[in-house]
Amino acid sequence: MQYIFCSPLDKIYECPVCSNVLRYPVLFEECGHRCCASCLPELLRIAPKCPVDGKIIDREREVSVDRLFQQELDALEVKCCYVNRGCTWFGELKDLEMHLEDCRYTPMKCPRNCGIELEKSQLRRHLQEECQKRGIRCDFCHIPITQEEERSHLEVCGKFLLPCPNGCKKGDIPREEMEFHLEEKCPQQEIPCPFANAGCDFMSKRKNLHKHIKEDPISHLGMACDTIIAHGKELDNNMKQLAMHTNKIADLERTVDTLEKLYGCQLVWRIEKWEDKMSEAKLGRKPTIFSPPFLTTRHGYRMAMSLCPYGDGRARGKFLSIFICICKGEHDALLTWPFTHRVSFSLIDQCQDPKSRRNVTYTIKPNIIKDNKAFLGRPVGERNASFGAQKFVELEILKTMDYIRDDSVFIKCEIGSEDMTKL
Repeated sequence: MQYIFCSPLDKIYECPVCSNVLRYPVLFEECGHRCCASCLPELLRIAPKCPVDGKIIDREREVSVDRLFQQELDALEVKCCYVNRGCTWFGELKDLEMHLEDCRYTPMKCPRNCGIELEKSQLRRHLQEECQKRGIRCDFCHIPITQEEERSHLEVCGKFLLPCPNGCKKGDIPREEMEFHLEEKCPQQEIPCPFANAGCDFMSKRKNLHKHIKEDPISHLGMACDTIIAHGKELDNNMKQLAMHTNKIADLERTVDTLEKLYGCQLVWRIEKWEDKMSEAKLGRKPTIFSPPFLTTRHGYRMAMSLCPYGDGRARGKFLSIFICICKGEHDALLTWPFTHRVSFSLIDQCQDPKSRRNVTYTIKPNIIKDNKAFLGRPVGERNASFGAQKFVELEILKTMDYIRDDSVFIKCEIGSEDMTKL
């Protein structure tokens, strides 16, 4: 801040370091000279000497805050920093900052960041009448916009009034209604004859079209009849094509149904002597049983399921646990790794009525992260570590419905093939 003193400033009030008026002066007691408190650290860092007479300064013992001299400084008479703008205030230095907070000549930047700098006294008028970022409403659609957006908004505003480009007597029309006006209403719009699709190539203004139709009704009627006959033949042909395609779709649906029955899931595992296997699992003799290996496709991933009838880990005694692992296969070199495909396990309800079955299904989507390489990467040994559902089905639910029938349980496994490599 530049100070404007009413009288020439005495040298004793100037800082010998920054050459400005002293602010919060500190006294060098050895020599009696002073500098600003903010200038002292830099002075001591470079060379701890008085800048006036070169005497060594001991910061710990010979430097002190000169409060009496500060009071003397505060009493100096100054003018407002904006005297050149027209401010007539003058007073003591200590009162200058308080004055500047209220001075109407203080320059300010627009608080709306429009980039304009102006005096405080002009701010209210600027915000209300001049600022390009002030909020206004569109005169046509009444939505809120800023002043600087008005021109670009009016170029697309649907309610903005435009004259008809054909110069009809309708007057100004809202932009959003102009297309409808030209296509359906404007008497000056050039339009084709209603029988254009039937072969009439006549074009005229809408107001003259009625006269054209009235002058030659026989010709237009002939065109219409020819068009109806042609459309009838086309419709017959389309009906034949539709019947042919319908038969083809029915054949394809039957083929797909057959393929789904043959290859819809990769494995349905029948587990016999269920009660014996459950007893051995409870006693800990054989806590896990394994399915035969199977292929996801003819040349796909080789996999195998494992089942813990009495649960695994924390699920023991509460849930049926099921897992799957990737085994080393003949075609691994041609497959995509890591394994990313959806795996679904289903406990099949053996109800005699297929429509009443309530299968229990659990689906896993592998999480492709570095820590899961042991589960999803290409097998190095005979098989990878297993992953699956520790809490697959509650043991109490297993006893309900027809999940166990003839001392057997059926587990179905499906592997999603949406993104699987085709060989």
